[in-house]
Amino acid sequence: MGRCDIAIDVVGEDHKLSFQRLKAAFQLMGIDWAPETIFYAFVNLPEGRMSTRKGRVVYLDDLIDEAIDRAYAEVVKRREDLPEAKKREIAETIGVAAVRYNMVRVQSEKAITFRWEEALSLEGNSAPFLQYAHARACSILGKVGVRGAADLRLLVHPQEQMLIRWIAKFPSTVRESAEGRRVHAVAAYAADFASQFNLFYRDCPVLTAEPAGLRGARIDLVDAARVVLRNALDGLGLSAPKEM
Repeated sequence: MGRCDIAIDVVGEDHKLSFQRLKAAFQLMGIDWAPETIFYAFVNLPEGRMSTRKGRVVYLDDLIDEAIDRAYAEVVKRREDLPEAKKREIAETIGVAAVRYNMVRVQSEKAITFRWEEALSLEGNSAPFLQYAHARACSILGKVGVRGAADLRLLVHPQEQMLIRWIAKFPSTVRESAEGRRVHAVAAYAADFASQFNLFYRDCPVLTAEPAGLRGARIDLVDAARVVLRNALDGLGLSAPKEM
């Protein structure tokens, strides 16, 4: 441990006492260094706290498998045109991300209540919502054809201006999140950013924009938003699908 500048142990809150004893032992030994600890609260089910004694336990592997199965059912319903292999691929991408994001979006010290309708929702604070925004950006860029010159001075629409401000916030959000060990702050930013991108998409046509300089500028803005969404998803350990 002494070979690193910072050591961070991420453990369940039931290990608090053990780490308090470890730090006390270090102090008695004259060691003024100890690993930084982040304690995560328990994951609960809607019907209450998990309990091995009561037989109310869901294992992570089973949770992920169930998430993938549920995601697959939605993909089949929405994208009948896709080959079977692609449906499976998208379902796994969504299912795994849904479970992971549902954990990291909550402050570590707060208990998590896992609900399927929230984890797999395409609206609001969920992994599929973020992934769909990224896939939407990729879809727009895939239809661009000849890109043409961009005149960024034409980006004066309120939704364009707001999206630019949100893009500018990303570096400081990541930095402050890392310094404060607050991964949920990146998750919150990503959800708000995806919402803002969707508002821009609703109010500002991209491929049919006129004049050509505005079209090029909006294409560049979509590309910048795509990069932010991809990096935010990657920072949270989530896949950034190009198609959903």
